Amino acid sequence: MSRRFSFFMYAITTLVLLGCATSARPPHYSAHIERTAGGIPHITAPDWGSLGFATGYVMAEDNVCILARQYIKFGARLSEFEPNDPAALSSDFFYQLLIDRGTAEQTLSPRLEQLFDGAAAGYNHYLTETGIDQLPDPLCRGAAWVQATTGAAVKRVSGVDYALDYMQPMIVAATPPRENAAAAKAMQAEQIAMAVDLYMEVPKQGGSNAIAIGAEGAQEAHSLLLTNPHMPWNQPFQRFYPMHQTIPGELDMLGANLIGRPRVGFGTTESLAWTSTVSTAKRQSFYRLQLLPGKPTWYLFDGAAREMKQETVTVGGQSHTFYSTHFGALLVQSPFFKWTTVHAFAVKMPEVGFRGEESAFEQYAAKSVRELKQVHNKYQFLTVNLIAADASGEVMYTDPGPVPNLSNDQMQDCAVLRGAALDGTRSACQWQSDDRAVATGLIPPQELPLIYRRDYVTNSNDSYWLANPAQPLEGYANILGSERSARTLRTRSGLRMLQQYLAGAAGDRIAGINQDELLELTLANESFAGQILRDDIVAMCRHQPSVTIDNREVDLAEACAVLAAWDLHANIDSRGAHLFRQMLAQANDNQFSRKLPASFTPARAFDPAAPLSTPSGLSETAADAALQALGKAVLQLQAANLALAAPLGEVQTVTRNGRRIPIHGGPEIEGIFNKIEADFQGEAGYPEVTKWSSSWIMVTEFTDQGPRARGILTYSLSANPESPWYSDQTEMFSNKQWLDLPFNPVDIRAASIRSYDLSSE
Repeated sequence: MSRRFSFFMYAITTLVLLGCATSARPPHYSAHIERTAGGIPHITAPDWGSLGFATGYVMAEDNVCILARQYIKFGARLSEFEPNDPAALSSDFFYQLLIDRGTAEQTLSPRLEQLFDGAAAGYNHYLTETGIDQLPDPLCRGAAWVQATTGAAVKRVSGVDYALDYMQPMIVAATPPRENAAAAKAMQAEQIAMAVDLYMEVPKQGGSNAIAIGAEGAQEAHSLLLTNPHMPWNQPFQRFYPMHQTIPGELDMLGANLIGRPRVGFGTTESLAWTSTVSTAKRQSFYRLQLLPGKPTWYLFDGAAREMKQETVTVGGQSHTFYSTHFGALLVQSPFFKWTTVHAFAVKMPEVGFRGEESAFEQYAAKSVRELKQVHNKYQFLTVNLIAADASGEVMYTDPGPVPNLSNDQMQDCAVLRGAALDGTRSACQWQSDDRAVATGLIPPQELPLIYRRDYVTNSNDSYWLANPAQPLEGYANILGSERSARTLRTRSGLRMLQQYLAGAAGDRIAGINQDELLELTLANESFAGQILRDDIVAMCRHQPSVTIDNREVDLAEACAVLAAWDLHANIDSRGAHLFRQMLAQANDNQFSRKLPASFTPARAFDPAAPLSTPSGLSETAADAALQALGKAVLQLQAANLALAAPLGEVQTVTRNGRRIPIHGGPEIEGIFNKIEADFQGEAGYPEVTKWSSSWIMVTEFTDQGPRARGILTYSLSANPESPWYSDQTEMFSNKQWLDLPFNPVDIRAASIRSYDLSSE
């Protein structure tokens, strides 16, 4: 069927899909698409509606099932199609609350409304053209949950913070207690501290690497920017989607965003590139409420009794009530944040709304990092760090907000249960107002971390302190992160490698760094933990070649020899990398960590004057812990029939259409810059990348001829196993190959592998 439908057929089909009736003539949309290697779409459209139309269409071409489920999920309709899944109903209750509160109901700027309506029309156009029963992906072919969508649904996907999805189980679980007062015991401090850790367990695994190289650090270019966000490989609604969007004279940006959001969120324009990393700022505040005896939905505040606000939602005939405080905090419930007859806990989060979407046009128009910062000062929407480079050779790091405006004194005086929560009984513990901030209760932009440089800035999910070690950022509010504290292994690894390249001690041995070297650095797979521990561990196991574990003597001789011969990398051909990894995992009780196990006491303690080289080594007091962990790792691998000296690529893989593709890289606890997190599965090794890992990687360099970009989407463009773009980039990633990402029209046409026009008529 031709893409150029007659207006009559398109209009009639759309009305049937949407189940509505109107005599209004729909807008006319048209756009041109060029697909380059990897399936990357380059979209040229005359207006924002057409841009949305084309974006919705190409996203559906590649990932229609993801989009279809996304619209159902954010529309609070999962349980309609998954009636036996309690998690689906819980999700629906939560998203129905957001819908009832008016999410996506407010009128936005005309360009945004056109973009969202166009994206819905493009998605619907794809369904009509293809036919739901003929969809290319078997996962949703003919499925009842594949339905037409609306601009409001697309707007909702774009406006809801994806991090809320991690919070929703705690919020939905919050119900008044049924036990009597005698059964309500004071919560233990350790449990509450664990509660914060458990809530943050998934989000804190997230992260990214970002490196911006200015004119003084670049070999040839004016500047460079590494974009390396981390997202789970197995959570489709968070999948990155790379694209190039152009409206002549108004927009020209190459980059990516989470799928379903119909505009490039980060990437490069002709003169400015930016990216983000997860921030250490505490953007949510947990409050402990003091309840009235016999009244579990009443609490004390400044000595007065207040009743919780109740909001009841209904999904499929079932109802659920949410509870919140007068100061805007939602009640939460978990095994640790327990709602008893004495205390309850609530979480308060900054409300960003659509400020980020509205800021997009000014971001696209910015020509320099300083202009970009002014846009962020105006809107204060980004809940992560911002790292940017411009064509003039200046680079920037900032954590631009929104962050709760809580002073150091408040954080200390209001802390309860070892700082796991704040005192919810006093107004003195609430977020402070400052007229300089965009919204009530936020730290104003003038008090947020910021640095401009012409050599480099970087961040790998540590605090702002060492964005550039030559100019430490200090004196900021504690809520933003720590200063003069030990850095994570990945931060230290990235900075050490970068400094080597800049000094001419790596790569081509010429001072400064170029695009090839920045890409090389990103996938170098150096094990920083191995570099600072391996020699000491080998010396220890040579001195003591066996250990006793559960009354069983374990011979360490082979393991010791394997570690001694290990190349200290996590490349596909690195032998012994998995042995070292499992040793660290055993020492850390298989818990996620960005730092070494606590039992591995260092030979050289952290020194704030030498933050990249300390802590390091193993002290003699750590020998027993290290050798016990090594022995347990040996037993674990032997039980799984995995050779201690097996190449990493034989045990760390992902499966695409029955073929196992070897994957390099490694987890946080090893300090590997190319973050790959996969659960150990016994004899299968690490068969799938299951957690937050390298995803969209892109390096932009600004040259006299404009931006030049290269990159890779580690899990490939499409989740459809029948798509030609299902595994191609994954195989390229395995081989450390890169896509050229053309920016100017001549290069795009020369690189095009598929060219087509779209039209709503």
